[in-house]
Amino acid sequence: MTSPISQTAFRGPGNNLVGGVLAHLRLADRLPLRVSCRYLAFWDDPALDQLCINREVDLGTYGDLAAAMTAARKAVASGHLDVGRDAALRLVPQFVTIFDAEHGLVLAGEVQMGGAQWCTPVDSDAEARRVVNEACGLRAKARAATDADDPASAAALLTRAQALEGRLVDPFWRDLAAAAVDLALAA
Repeated sequence: MTSPISQTAFRGPGNNLVGGVLAHLRLADRLPLRVSCRYLAFWDDPALDQLCINREVDLGTYGDLAAAMTAARKAVASGHLDVGRDAALRLVPQFVTIFDAEHGLVLAGEVQMGGAQWCTPVDSDAEARRVVNEACGLRAKARAATDADDPASAAALLTRAQALEGRLVDPFWRDLAAAAVDLALAA
């Protein structure tokens, strides 16, 4: 009598070892992880009241996702970054991103109340397409708001679009990033 279970359902220890080594090699190619933060830069000077710019600041590279998330959390905890060179310059954190060595998005999060509100990664390519469509729609509305001379609405729409785009985690990282977000929420 033959069994209906396929022969690939059971793997020997040699196959498991090879699969584990290959997984570690693929992961090693994607490390280190680079953490950066988008800050809103402005000057604490009434003469420069209207001048605000977005500035991307590199927060370092890390060997694993937990260390990268901890570094991001610590960097945004104070609510601002001391730039040292210009005492009147203020940098207020807005959005944190973690990228791998191949520039794939590992995790992203909005800065809220001195912490990172991590974006939940998409579960599938179909969900990623829906998120891209929605983010494109928000960006189009932001352009229309800019054309209508409504910069506050445009900024709010762009922030929502960026938060959606933060969900577009590289497929290689989706499961690990989702687990990390769940752990961060539980803590």
